[in-house]
Amino acid sequence: MEVSFSRLQIVFLLLLSLGISNHVLIIPHLLQAAKRDAWFSILLAYLALIGWSLILYFILKSMGMASFYLWLKDRVGMIGLSIVSGCIALYLVAAGMMIVFDTTKNISIHFLPKTPDIVVILSYIFLSYIAAKSGLKTIVYMSSMLLPIVWMLGVGVSLMTMSSKDYGMLHPLLKEGFGSDLSGSVVVFGGSIDLMVLLLIQHKMSKPLNYGVIFVLLTILIGLIMGPTIGSIAAFGPYQAENLRFPAFEQWRLVMLGRQISHVDFLAAFQLMAGSVVRTALIIHLLTELAAALSQKNRQVVLLLSAAVLSLPSLFMVSDIRMQKIIHDYFYTYSLWFGVALTAVLFMIIYVPQRKGKGNESIT
Repeated sequence: MEVSFSRLQIVFLLLLSLGISNHVLIIPHLLQAAKRDAWFSILLAYLALIGWSLILYFILKSMGMASFYLWLKDRVGMIGLSIVSGCIALYLVAAGMMIVFDTTKNISIHFLPKTPDIVVILSYIFLSYIAAKSGLKTIVYMSSMLLPIVWMLGVGVSLMTMSSKDYGMLHPLLKEGFGSDLSGSVVVFGGSIDLMVLLLIQHKMSKPLNYGVIFVLLTILIGLIMGPTIGSIAAFGPYQAENLRFPAFEQWRLVMLGRQISHVDFLAAFQLMAGSVVRTALIIHLLTELAAALSQKNRQVVLLLSAAVLSLPSLFMVSDIRMQKIIHDYFYTYSLWFGVALTAVLFMIIYVPQRKGKGNESIT
């Protein structure tokens, strides 16, 4: 019997897997784009994302408890399914490469500088591969156990660094010009397109999502960008913060427990690894599911191949400066347009009638 998950379990999964992207990947590029007004860019993007999430909800509502594979195939056939699935797979590969690259780079720089990079990369991708191979059940249960700890640590670092922050750094508003604010909004919107993974996992739930759950999930995810962004600006200033490679991580270095205990940033490593492993495992799992929808053969080969492909930029030792420039200049802009275009196409497909005699198909 196939396992189904509650709405809360899926929310935990997405908060941990998408939230780590908001913490690690988005914030450095957001600060570079909008600087002091980064927090205002988040608000602008949030308003746009509310409108986008409504369209996403209508698509999810049309799908009901059917899998994305069956819903799409019954309306546009195998050719349409292959095109859409291929586009989603390319997006997931790009997102997966980014999280593997940033996570292993963070660990190598801050914790294991004398350990060969290949050891760090292979250890990380192997752990993610094993989690993905165990199935979505393992990934969901990992998230349910880890998220409360990660959440408490996040609240803790925020409270313990209050005395080191000057929130007057957030003003004056619009000092950088409205163009910078829009650029920052593009980064936030493009990075939040990840929410589309709901299309691929809703059929695994015991009940379909309602818009209230999607709205709360989106709001919390935006909050996960807003909190560390404001904290970074208030702690380091807008211009110093934009030069930091991992602004959210650097806030841990301000924490002091009494007069004797400092350097508790190893807790940040726990946060980072918890979210990154879950995110990478989920991406590998979804890539395998997309491939299996087209062909049930060689599932394990696809699983292993997906893990290998995600680690390629790290294994080839691509320059960090070059990788970040590619992400900053291209990824978030193209991600935004990809998300908007795909949502618009799927919304139109809602009105395509289901093909007769195709409703009883299933995949294992």
